[in-house]
Amino acid sequence: MAAVTPNMKDGKIFSYRFRACVGRDKNNKQIFRTTTWTVPEELVPSKAERAAHKAAAQWEESARAEYKRDLLDPERVKAREIERTRTPFSSFVLNDWFPICIDNGEHKPKTVSFYNDTVKNIAAYFGQNPLQQITAIDIQKFIIYLRTEKSFAPQTVHHHYRTLNMIFAYAQKQEIILKNPMDKVDPPKLAKKQIDAFSPESAKVFFSALNECPLDFRCMLHLMITTGIRRGECIGLKWRDIDETRSLVKIERNVTYTAKSGITVSTPKTSASLRTIPLMSSTLKLLNALKAQRMAEHPNTILDDSFIFPGENSIFAPRDPAAVTQRVKRFMRSNGLPDMSPHDLRHSCATLLLSSGADVKSVQEILGHTNASTTLNFYVKADINQMQAASSKMAAVFGL
Repeated sequence: MAAVTPNMKDGKIFSYRFRACVGRDKNNKQIFRTTTWTVPEELVPSKAERAAHKAAAQWEESARAEYKRDLLDPERVKAREIERTRTPFSSFVLNDWFPICIDNGEHKPKTVSFYNDTVKNIAAYFGQNPLQQITAIDIQKFIIYLRTEKSFAPQTVHHHYRTLNMIFAYAQKQEIILKNPMDKVDPPKLAKKQIDAFSPESAKVFFSALNECPLDFRCMLHLMITTGIRRGECIGLKWRDIDETRSLVKIERNVTYTAKSGITVSTPKTSASLRTIPLMSSTLKLLNALKAQRMAEHPNTILDDSFIFPGENSIFAPRDPAAVTQRVKRFMRSNGLPDMSPHDLRHSCATLLLSSGADVKSVQEILGHTNASTTLNFYVKADINQMQAASSKMAAVFGL
């Protein structure tokens, strides 16, 4: 009996994949055939599954009969194999792979938008060239094209490489290609990302400059650099997330923006990002002052479900993430500080915490990283004084 697997998008089944054994080869190995059946628009969900199984049974019978005819007529097999080598690459990627594997309701809008831009670049380059005829050399040339003619950053080039890996792996799984050309493609080198973080001296200038800022902006930057929360997590905070008694803040929301979806509020980046972290007494003091100001501005409003850093039109609507980045950069420039983004404040928090003696595990939990290696490799920057101190300790231990 054919295996029937649903393909979903936005929580709804839009097609089914059929897979059945049609016979065995000379080595007694099973031979499988697959196909996709699109659910007719007029079918309600309760009837779609029953119709799919009925269609699968009919298709399996037809596939088995076709296989038997193939055994009697090898020329039929040769003709079909020629036809199989003509699956247009861009059509497969845009109409099959992307809606089934990416835009399927399982990913956040920002992730879908990110992959959408990448897929457009890939589809435009390979066009309607047959999927089965694209070679490892073709893909290697594409990577060089991205690096030289498009001048893409190493991380962007590497993302295109990973996306191609996913596309061809899926095509092989669906038996549209027999061999995966990505197996012979060398991955592009990924340069170690340069981390921008405050030195202790720059941090002192930063905190001093904060005193001249409006209360809400001062509070926002203070939160970012003392807790390491992401930009979207910060502007996703509501007053009910603050535990004044225990000096804690709960991170359970993330605000993003895409051209397609606009400003959206969703869950944080990963399950590890759902966390409760401590607040410094100075940060809590600023938050209390901001809350008092907000209560004076909205005397008849219960603030619990309102945003701490709301948008312009309503305290119950989130702020535009891009506007936050622009304001942070203006603040940095006007105070003679390094040109840093909100995410660089996150890097600075990790570096300053560790240089102040915090252990890696605690910093990992505060930042919401799944692995401590991420904390060490991408968010921590040792300055020359720390490296000299480490070298001196080794020299003292071994008498060097």
